[in-house]
This record gives sequence, structure tokens and C-alpha cells, in this order.
Amino acid sequence: MDQNLRYLLLIRTFAIAGQALALACMHGWFGVSLPLGEVAVILLVLSGLTLVSWRRHAHTKRAQERVFIVQLFADVAALAALVYVTGGSINPFVSLFILPIVFAAASMRPWPTTLVTLVAVGAYTGLMFFHRSLPGEHALHGDVQLHLWGMWYGFVLSAILVAYFVSRIARTLRSRDRALAAAREHAIRAERLVELGTLAAGTAHELGTPLATIAVIAGELEAEHRDDPNLGRSLRTLRDQVDRCRDALARLAFDAGELRADCGAALGIEEFFDAVVADWQALRPDVDVRYARNGPLPAPRVVVDRTLRQAIVNVLNNAADASVASVEIEGHWSAETLTLAVRDDGPGLSGEAQAHAGRAPYSDKPPGDGLGIGLLLAHSTLARLGGRIDFARGEHGGTCARIEIPTRVLLAA
Repeated sequence: MDQNLRYLLLIRTFAIAGQALALACMHGWFGVSLPLGEVAVILLVLSGLTLVSWRRHAHTKRAQERVFIVQLFADVAALAALVYVTGGSINPFVSLFILPIVFAAASMRPWPTTLVTLVAVGAYTGLMFFHRSLPGEHALHGDVQLHLWGMWYGFVLSAILVAYFVSRIARTLRSRDRALAAAREHAIRAERLVELGTLAAGTAHELGTPLATIAVIAGELEAEHRDDPNLGRSLRTLRDQVDRCRDALARLAFDAGELRADCGAALGIEEFFDAVVADWQALRPDVDVRYARNGPLPAPRVVVDRTLRQAIVNVLNNAADASVASVEIEGHWSAETLTLAVRDDGPGLSGEAQAHAGRAPYSDKPPGDGLGIGLLLAHSTLARLGGRIDFARGEHGGTCARIEIPTRVLLAA
């Protein structure tokens, strides 16, 4: 059962027991004549509602807000009926009207809290004028009447203060809980990235020797088969790709721990877009690319983190892997935001892939075709720069990945 609903029903159960005991004492010890039949009916109806609520919501993990509103209105109505037949505002139980307000302020949003407060205050105020007097009740003197109105004013003031301040405290606590949950998620993601970084360093070290061996063998094969131009071109392509891999590993070793890959060298945003797309096309020459960029000129000059380049390349690689015919790349910049939209014409992200994209390692590619960490690394890099990546279904199918980064975090000093 929802914890807040459990607390509400427990409070009501204790309140019913306390009211029954107090009314029995008033009737038995103090000789106050009470309409016990009507009181018993009211308490039995409220007890029945509590029992039904326990059974109905026993397996509810999170009750809806309207359930709480109905339960609190039932409490106010039952208390108003009980106080009505037992003397009205002179009944000391009239102060219990504050309990629904406290509960509403602690567990609900401002508008239902305000509604419950108005209903409770209205019920108290109405009982000042409309109630059934107890037998033998004598007319109140002016000073006693003033005391009762003072009690009413104190209740109204307490209700307003409780509704406002407890509600604010509850909102603050809920916000803190959300912030703590987000911080825990960020810490888990950061820990995962540290593990990936450690694995990357070890893998880079292990890859050095086999890449060198491949380069040597490719060179020997190219020399042996100079008379075969087709095979020669394939071997040269193989050597070029191996050289790129070795350069990437060398940069990884050289730039480890550096935040600015270009060591302070500034370049225009349009140059940055062009360079990233050109480098990526060299890695994926088989992909049909439609590339465009636009923005106000002269374009701002930026100093770009190498990890940002890698994040964009990861997104481009995913688009290329999913694409059937072509990939569209559109870059745009302004004084506030740098935007890059990458569209493919593939089948689009599945529901599971969209739920995991950027949040955890996930890949829906066949085994061996992907590790599922590209979007996770891209998301983490963009989040560190204050940016984000969103995925949406393209106008003509496929997926559109939209990267947005605040321009100010990249501006050259």
C-alpha cells in the first residue's frame, strides 16, 4: 500500500478510537447527555470506510491524488457530523479539523491542499452557527462567546500557516529526494564511465601490437601484389585504416587527462563542423552523406574538446549503421546554441532502445556488431558540457538525433 495512504488510514483509526473513548468518558463519568446512537452511526460509517479502503488499496503501490482528496473530504464530513450533534464549536474535538489540513499539506500539491483547507475552515465556521445544542447547555456568556471566537480565529490562522509552511517543507523535501535520486544516477553513470575508461586504456595498450603486425603484413602483401591494381587499392585502404587506428591510440595515450584536445587552438564553428564531418567520412567512405550548415557570420570561434568530436562521431556512426541509403547532417549555430541534427532513413529506434539510449550500455545490433556504449559516452560528454541529445522519429521515417550545446561553454577566451 502507498505509504502516505497507510499513514492516513492509521491516523483515522487512532482518531476513531480516541473519539469513542472520550465520548464514553463524557457520558459515563461526567454525566453529559450525548446522542450516542447518532454518534455510534457516524463512527461506524467512518470505520467501515476505513476498512474498505484498507482492503481496496492494500496492493496499491502509489495511490492517485484524487484518492487522498476523497479520503480527506470523508474525514472532514464525518468530523463535522460528529461535532454537529455534540454541541458544535464548544466540542473540544473541533480542533481535529487541523489534521486533514496537515496531511494534505505534507503529501499533496498546493491546489488540493488549498481546497481541503477551505473545506475544513468552512466546516468549522459553519459549526459556529449551526449545531445541535447538548441537553442542559446554558446560554454562553459574552466572555465565553469571545473565547470561542478566539478559538475559531486561532484555528483559521493555524490552518493557513500549516497549509502554507508544511506544504512548502514537503515540496522542498520532495525536490531534495528528486535531486538525490538524480545525483545517485549521475554517480552510477560516472562510475560506469570510469570503468569504461580503465577498460579503454587496457584495450588500447593491447591493440598496439596486433595493429603493428597488421600494418607490416599489409605492407608486405601490397609489395608482393603490385601487379594486381584492385588488390593493391584494397591493401592501401587497409593500411590507411590501420594507420588511423594507430593514430587514434596514440592520441588517446598522449591526451589522457586533457580537457582541451586542441591545446587552446581556436577555430570557427563552421570549420569545426566541416572537420568533424570530413574526418568521419574518411572513416565511413561507403555512406552517402548529405551535409549542410548555416548560422550568422562571422561564426564564433570555439575551442573544442576532443571528447565532443568523439561523441558526435558516435552519433554519426549509429546513424550510418541504421541507414538504408543516406545520412543527412545539418549543423546550425547561434549566439546561444550550437545544434547538430543527424537523420537516417532506417527503421527507427525501438521502444526499448529509446528507453536505454544514453542511459545505459545497450545495442540492438547483432552480437559482435556493437558494444552499446557509443550513445552512453555521447550522452555523458554532452551532459558535462551542459548540452543534451534527443531522439525523435523523422518526418519520413528513420530517426533524428538532435544534439544541442550552449555556445558559451565552447567559446575561445
